[in-house]
Amino acid sequence: MSQKSATQGSATVRVEASPEAVYAYLTNLELLPGLSPENVRCEFLDDATELAVGVRFRGHNEARAIDYKWHADCEVTVLEANREFAYEVPPGFEHATTWSYTIEPDGTGSIVTERFDAPMLAMPDVYPGKIEGRRDNLEKACEITMARLKEALEASA
Repeated sequence: MSQKSATQGSATVRVEASPEAVYAYLTNLELLPGLSPENVRCEFLDDATELAVGVRFRGHNEARAIDYKWHADCEVTVLEANREFAYEVPPGFEHATTWSYTIEPDGTGSIVTERFDAPMLAMPDVYPGKIEGRRDNLEKACEITMARLKEALEASA
């Protein structure tokens, strides 16, 4: 049995939608917050109007269970049409969290994986390493996000 990583997690889903449709949904900053249990809104920064590698955006987040709100600046690090989208939070920080989405064609649908790599989770003296269970909560959030993506895309098919 493999042991869970202290800093990484993921969730995968098969969606009955083309890689093009999945990619279009995941890279739409107006739609993306509707998938996440924490992200409530995204906005472009620095006069950007569309995603590209190096573009920055801000995610506005809320942990409703503990009534905590925050925002996080993000920078796109990978943007490969119909295959992958990734960004780091906060940009340029040596312990930044990387969030990524990969899309693989699968017959009439797509296999979609959301992953995070959050080095700060291994740093117990620093937020978010101080939050007990944060790694597992993030992985659960990935599962929710992937389930909502499946629901959204298959409902519109």
